Amino acid sequence: MAASLDQLGVPQEFRDRAKIMWIITLLGGLWGWIICAFVWKLDGQEQNQWFQFQLKQNLYVGLIWWLLCWSGIGWLIAAIFSLMGFLAINKGEDFEAPIIGGMAR
Repeated sequence: MAASLDQLGVPQEFRDRAKIMWIITLLGGLWGWIICAFVWKLDGQEQNQWFQFQLKQNLYVGLIWWLLCWSGIGWLIAAIFSLMGFLAINKGEDFEAPIIGGMAR
């Protein structure tokens, strides 16, 4: 079983930002990552390993969305992983996307 976000010591502001990032990615691909990595940054996000891992996973999901958007499969994959990420973080669980999480480590 994965560690809870409380056990990992993830602050609530990082949890909320990660949930927003996953929803933006669900709706628009790479935009969630771009906004949360460069535009709408939190103080200390570069030092928080959990949030950096969420950003990496989000980048890969966004790239899949963008590369395969013409086929419809990319959007579906991004939608599934984005919803999984949002729901896991909402429950206070550490989210590691299948396959993608291993690439992001």
